[in-house]
Amino acid sequence: MKSQKNSTEKQEVFENAPAKKTFKNGLKYLAIALPLLFLSPIIVTIGFKAINNGKGYFLLVLGCFLILFTIFMVIQAFRLILKSLFNQ
Repeated sequence: MKSQKNSTEKQEVFENAPAKKTFKNGLKYLAIALPLLFLSPIIVTIGFKAINNGKGYFLLVLGCFLILFTIFMVIQAFRLILKSLFNQ
């Protein structure tokens, strides 16, 4: 009976608090990166259209920086999530 009770109990995914905190930080990074995944290519497209109209390069450069920032945020998010799941 005792072995059945232990097997039916709910197991915790995170055994310690630092791993849980690291996982939450990773999710926060993903939450920041999600809108940027959609906005940065749109800004680059608008920047290319602005160049054709002779307006300048500001939006194109801004979009490129946002794309690099988004890539960095996604990499950091996955790094933190994997770190918390594998307890490293």
